[in-house]
Amino acid sequence: MVAHAPHRKTQTIDYRKYAILLVILVLVFALSVANMILVEKKTFGEAMLETTCTSLYVDCSGSVGMSTKMIHILLGLTTMAVGVFLVSEVVQMFVRNEFGGGKMAKKIASMRNHMIICGYGALGKTIAGVLESRKVPYVVIDVDKRVCDSLAEQGIPCVEGDALDVAILQKAGVRNAKRVVAALNSDSSNVFLTLTVKDLTPGIEIATRAYTEDAVSKLHRAGADVIVMPDVIGGMEMAREILNLKESFVQNLLSVQRKRS
Repeated sequence: MVAHAPHRKTQTIDYRKYAILLVILVLVFALSVANMILVEKKTFGEAMLETTCTSLYVDCSGSVGMSTKMIHILLGLTTMAVGVFLVSEVVQMFVRNEFGGGKMAKKIASMRNHMIICGYGALGKTIAGVLESRKVPYVVIDVDKRVCDSLAEQGIPCVEGDALDVAILQKAGVRNAKRVVAALNSDSSNVFLTLTVKDLTPGIEIATRAYTEDAVSKLHRAGADVIVMPDVIGGMEMAREILNLKESFVQNLLSVQRKRS
């Protein structure tokens, strides 16, 4: 049975406050246009133009023609749009660094005896679900930004990058971790990851997957402590279900391995 991670409340944006601000802006704009028409005796076109110029801090007075005034308005709109965009980007960058990435980095730096899951595919997700249900602290490393963004929204530490990169492993706290799960998408990557992790933290435990039988001996020599072939285990358990056997091939296999060791 696969344990699923409990649902965590994700942060959502409340758009209602922006709608309220927009309504207020439209009402004030309409009030200004009405004042121009009723009090200043302007035509509707003139009232709209002068109100727009005032709201954008654009000078539409003087002897310039209508086309020049419209260009000034367009310039004002463009300037404001660029300004809002730049301010928004700076604010988002600050929030990500202060409350997102920066906060997450501090959280990972403070972790001890945690697990690191390298690769958040089907195997990585399954392991994460089990760890989540057992309240075991862990960090995920994945190259997909969308994966890390999604995990970050759930409060799960994730380091975006290649798990074969020493700097990325160090960001995940490999020197303070207890175990590493190598769940990358090829045997060669898992072998190289095992070698790299053992070089950085010799006493750490490494569990990894093997896609082929030939890779098992290579992973053993690289220093892997636990090696699993999901396809083989899945085939054994499927055969057990088909034959309606009570004993588990997997349990028997593990028992034999323990006796050998």
